Amino acid sequence: MKSLIQFTHPVIATQTVTEPVPLHRLIDQLMVGLLPLVTGKKSFVINDIDQTFHLQADENLLAYVLGNLLSGAINGTENVCIRVEAVCTKEGVQIRVRNNGTYFYSTVSNGFSHVVQAARQLGGNISIYNQHNEGTTLTFSMATPVQTVC
Repeated sequence: MKSLIQFTHPVIATQTVTEPVPLHRLIDQLMVGLLPLVTGKKSFVINDIDQTFHLQADENLLAYVLGNLLSGAINGTENVCIRVEAVCTKEGVQIRVRNNGTYFYSTVSNGFSHVVQAARQLGGNISIYNQHNEGTTLTFSMATPVQTVC
């Protein structure tokens, strides 16, 4: 996996997906790569994803999308708690990156079209929800493949 601190271009999927991605492990790996940014912002990240949660997707492309969501949540704030969670619904899977601070939409949307494109390559979509004094939630949603273990 390439360095996850510079997110300039999406990783193009070139191989067939064979095994489900353990999502908790992937988030832990992304957090390690983003640790200098997190500590510089005096924030912290909680990986609240169940360790048994697996997602059938291209791991590199998924890392690119989720790494950018994490990076966006970290870059726009200081002194906040950032929580990553995943839930299965009847519509599919939602991976949420939430912080308890607020940040400007332009912080996330600057150069974000590549991330949205990568999310679509995975069959998903990204939404941004910001509520004053409640924080911001970045959500990656995708239909649940048969192989996803929730």
